[in-house]
Amino acid sequence: MVSRYSYILLLILLLFSCEKDEERIIVPADGYQWPLATRDYWPSSGWQTARLENHDMDIDKMDQANAFAENDPLSRALLVVKDGYLVYENYYDEGGIDASTNLWSVTKSFSSALVGFLIDDGVISSTEQRMAELMPQYPEFDDITLQHVLTHTTGLNWSEVGPPWVAWILSDDWVAHALSLGFERPPGTKFKYGSGNTHFLTALVHHKGGVNPGELAKERLFDPIGIDFEPLSETIEYNSWDEYIPPLPQRWRRDPQGIETASFGLYLTARDMAKFGFLYLNRGRWGNQQILSESWVDNSTRDHEKNIYGRYSYGYQWYLTYVDGEPAFLASGFGGQIIGVVPSLDLVVVLKYEAETPQHPEPGSSHDDMKLFELVVKAVNR
Repeated sequence: MVSRYSYILLLILLLFSCEKDEERIIVPADGYQWPLATRDYWPSSGWQTARLENHDMDIDKMDQANAFAENDPLSRALLVVKDGYLVYENYYDEGGIDASTNLWSVTKSFSSALVGFLIDDGVISSTEQRMAELMPQYPEFDDITLQHVLTHTTGLNWSEVGPPWVAWILSDDWVAHALSLGFERPPGTKFKYGSGNTHFLTALVHHKGGVNPGELAKERLFDPIGIDFEPLSETIEYNSWDEYIPPLPQRWRRDPQGIETASFGLYLTARDMAKFGFLYLNRGRWGNQQILSESWVDNSTRDHEKNIYGRYSYGYQWYLTYVDGEPAFLASGFGGQIIGVVPSLDLVVVLKYEAETPQHPEPGSSHDDMKLFELVVKAVNR
C-alpha cells in the first residue's frame, strides 16, 4: 500500500514539474501580440513627446515609479516610449539627455543584431552552421554552432569575474584565449552565460562578413534609425581593466585585434537605447525600411533556453520574462542598464544606472532594476 501511494505521489510531482516548466515558456505559441505596423511618425530625427494620460498611462503610478528611482542613488535615467511617443523622461544625479555611458551587457543585444545582418544577407545560411566552418582559423570551435554561441550553450569553461576575466581582457586574441580555456560540457547541453561566447559574434562579423563591426553598425543600424555614432579611427591599447572604465561617448570599444567588444563597451544615450528597443518592437522595421528581417527579430526574442535564473528564458542575446503578467524581452547590462520591450502594450522602457562604478541590482532592495521596470508596466492602463 505504501509503495502504491509513493508511486502516485511521484506521478503527481512529475506532472506538476512538467506543468511548471510549460508555464515558464514566455513567448505565446502564436508569438507576441505585436503592435500595429502603422506609425504616425518615426523618431529618426528625435522623439516626439506626449502626455502620459493621452497614452493610457496612469500618472499616479508613474509618480510611484519615479519615487522608486529617486530613492536609488545609483539611478541615472528612466524613459518610457508608449505607442511610439516619449511619454516620460527623467534623469537623476549625473544622468542627462546627452549622457552617453557604457551599456555594459546591453551591448550583447546590439552584437546579435549585427549577426542578423549576415543571416539576412545570406552570408551565413543558418544558425546551425558550425563556427569552425565559419571561422576556419579557429578549429578549436569543433562542433560548436552559431546557435550555441547565440544562446550561451557552447559549454565554454568561463568565469565572468576576477583574474580569469582580466586575463582574457588583456590577452592579444580574445577568441583564441576564450577557446584555450576549454569546455566543461558538450555544446547544447546547458546554458552558461559568458562574455567570451558573445565576443565570438563580432569576431564572426569581422572574419566572415569581411567588415569592421562598428562600420557595419553605423551603416546598417545606427545611421538609418538616427543614432549619432562614429567607429573608432584606431584601436586604443589597454594595459589594465581600469583603463576601460572612463566614458567613450557615442563610440564602441575594440579588442586588441581591432574588433568591437561584443559583450560591453558600447556607449550611447538613453534616447538612443530607446530607438534600438523601438526597432525591435516594430519587428525590425523603421519607416519604409526593413532594417532587420522580421524572422531575425522573432527568432531572437523567443524561448531558446528556458528556466534561467528563476524567471527568464533566453533568446539570441535577449532575456525573456513576464513583467506584470505581460511577456517581455529585454537587453540587460551590468548595474541595471535595461532596454525593456513589451509588445502587447506597445511599450519600450529604458533604465540607466551608474555605469562607471556599477553595482549589481538586488531584488527587494532600493537598487532593483526589474522592480522599477515592473512599476512602469503596472502604470499602463489595460
